Parts: sequence; C-alpha cells; structure tokens
Amino acid sequence: MNPIITGDADKNFKNFKNFNRDFNIYVMSIDRWNAIMTKNLFEYCVAKYRGAGIDDMLVIPKGAVHDFMSTFYWIIANTPEKVICIVDDDVKVMCYRNDKRYPITDKDGNPDRETATMECERIGQILYDLNLGLAFDNPNYASYIYDREFGFKGMPGHIRWVNKAAFKAKLDENDPAKSDIDMAMQELLLNRVILLPKYYCTTALMDTNAGAAEARKAHIDMTIAMHNKWGQYYEYDYRKNIARIGVKR
Repeated sequence: MNPIITGDADKNFKNFKNFNRDFNIYVMSIDRWNAIMTKNLFEYCVAKYRGAGIDDMLVIPKGAVHDFMSTFYWIIANTPEKVICIVDDDVKVMCYRNDKRYPITDKDGNPDRETATMECERIGQILYDLNLGLAFDNPNYASYIYDREFGFKGMPGHIRWVNKAAFKAKLDENDPAKSDIDMAMQELLLNRVILLPKYYCTTALMDTNAGAAEARKAHIDMTIAMHNKWGQYYEYDYRKNIARIGVKR
C-alpha cells in the first residue's frame, strides 16, 4: 500500500500575511487513482496519480503507514508547511451553507476553484491567528446544521486543517480508540477549542465495499473504545448512527 498525498508545495500563498509558502492543501488517496473527485475543486492541489498525468505527489514509503490515522499523522510530520489542509479524495463539491447549501461553482456550473481555495486559506489563516491546532468541517452537510458561522466542538468531516505549532493531539498506535474523533477529543482536552466552520462544507461519497460487515464490527469496537476512554464526554446513538461530543461549550 503506497498512499499518494497530492499537493503543491512550491506555491507562494500571498493571501497569508504571516506566511511564506507555509500553507498547502493535500488530498489523501490510497489506490483510488481512477476514482478521485477532489482534483476538480481547488486551484493548487492536484489529485491524480502519475500514470494519469500527475507529477506533484508526496508518496509515503511502503510500510510507513497502515491505516487512516497513521497516514494522517505521517502527513503532519513529513510536510514542510506551518498549516496544512487535508482533504478526502471523494469530495464532489464544496458548498456554502446557511439557509440552504450553495455549491461553489461558476455561472456554467463548474467548480469555482479560486473561491474554494480562498476559503481554505481563510480558515487556515484564522486557525493560525487564534493559535489553535485543529479545524474541520462537519460530516453532515444538511442545511439545519447551520446555526452560526463557526462552532467550537464537533465531529470531523471530509476536510481538516492543522496548525502544526499549536496541534497537541498524539497518535498512540496501541490505543483501540485511535480515530479522527479521538484526535478531536484530545484537541478539546488540551487546546479547549476546535474551529468548526459551519458555513463551509463538503458533499462527498460514502465509502461502500464488500467488507461492510467487517467495517461495521471495527466501527462498533472503536465506539466502545471511545466510551471506555472518554466516558460521559462521548455519546453514540446506535439507532440513528450518530456520535456526539458531550463537552459543554
């Protein structure tokens, strides 16, 4: 397994007043060169594999990672920028959201890459200016989720920002609760606040495969581990298949 992390580390991001080539967007993809959609959505992240004409890739050495979280932390440790944005490879469209979802497209219905990229830069800048470690969108893109521009706790979605200098969550390979939700809980414990842009969201495909039963068991095992680790601060509704962070803010 060789995860392919695409980005553009040579871009000069003038919108970042405190930065000099210190922000980048990476698309995390594993063995899905023919299924990537996120490549269409941003100005300077290129998300196809070299066989499909992509030269700008960060290839993780074989054996260096083995799952989503080890890949996520490897990206943080092995990229040069101060703030990075990590996006899933199956994002169909970026949206604004308030009374309803508004796809970020041009007048012809094509992705407006400049605007989508600008919003990623804006959120990265805010994260940096506030000296916070983690931001992410909400996995639920329904309009009723929007009740303010930013929230300060929540569940991780399809796009995440990391300010490396302030990021405090650590990966424990032996922890059965290791997950992006556990990462969020660690940041809430150590930094007290997560930045959750509610006005900016993604529409993405849900992953379905022949191993659904195994994936379901792994999900239940992780949920139980999260309950054991975080107690009353982590809630999961098995009937609705919804997790909630029970930290008061």
